[in-house]
Amino acid sequence: MPDSETQAMITVSTSRFGQIEVPAEQVITMPHGMVGFPQLSRYVLLKHREGSPFHWLQSLEEPSLAFVVMNPLIFDAGYEFTLGQTETKLLEVSDPRQIQVWVVVTIPHGAPERMTANLKAPVVVNLDTSLAAQVILEDLRYPLRHPIRS
Repeated sequence: MPDSETQAMITVSTSRFGQIEVPAEQVITMPHGMVGFPQLSRYVLLKHREGSPFHWLQSLEEPSLAFVVMNPLIFDAGYEFTLGQTETKLLEVSDPRQIQVWVVVTIPHGAPERMTANLKAPVVVNLDTSLAAQVILEDLRYPLRHPIRS
């Protein structure tokens, strides 16, 4: 019988990192998936490397699908939005301090200086429930391709 303090681990197959093990409690469930991938609902956040602002949002259902993500406050301290009632209910948010926000980053092959972040469709994660959603913002201040470096 497993020790009650032993964390349940799951094995994740990835095309970038091979087979890795992560604590089951780190699995993020996205009931509606990511834009373009509504059928894929289970992900895990992986650090790119120590000291890097980047993480990977790795699909547990499709080994080759992983999005580069980062905290938008690293490059835009004023980034903020109001979560709508639908998303608040879907993510079971009762306190704004429960949420963590990530944005998908695009790094053109061979041109990291042209890296952009999608501020129009952040990924919002409820840290208490591990529910997440990619939210499409109506706010005109936030573009699909916000330059990260000039």
